[in-house]
Amino acid sequence: MYTGIMLIMFGVLYLIKPDIFQRWFWKKTAISQRLLSPEQNMVYMRILGLAFIVTGSVLVFMARK
Repeated sequence: MYTGIMLIMFGVLYLIKPDIFQRWFWKKTAISQRLLSPEQNMVYMRILGLAFIVTGSVLVFMARK
């Protein structure tokens, strides 16, 4: 259950601040930053955030049963 909650929290963080790893941490080490344009990287991080939220929600729902 806690894993699902953590995934949801990271998903929300990625939706709110999709540039968190690009500008705050690991500025030049992410492969996605080297392969994608800044706009494409923002879209990638937002999609990843949505995927984390969906996966976390499923895990929380499954743990409640």
